[in-house]
Amino acid sequence: MDYRTLIDSFEELKESLQKYVEAKVSYFSLTAFEKVAKVLTHVYSSWIIIAVFTVALTLLSLAGGIYLGRVMGSIELGILIIGGALFLAGIILFLLRRSVFSPLVIRALLKIFFDEKDEELKK
Repeated sequence: MDYRTLIDSFEELKESLQKYVEAKVSYFSLTAFEKVAKVLTHVYSSWIIIAVFTVALTLLSLAGGIYLGRVMGSIELGILIIGGALFLAGIILFLLRRSVFSPLVIRALLKIFFDEKDEELKK
């Protein structure tokens, strides 16, 4: 084998390897961007849903407190009872946050990050 042919082969190998590495970096950058976009979309939509439910719960609590207050003869007492019930529910949810909410968040993130790999492997 000629010395010049060997050098040309190494240069071709070097160029091919550089193109391969650049393609892989681009692929992983695009994949990372896509996953971050999906996570942010999921977080953003979750916050919108939470905000809507918060407003609905606030209005329903206010209406329930006024109704209960009219039935009991004191609107302030009705609102205080509803507020106390919501406060108690908040404490219970706070105490159960690790056992209830952590698995849900982990499952959602696992679905976002690893379902696509399963689809790519099936192809």
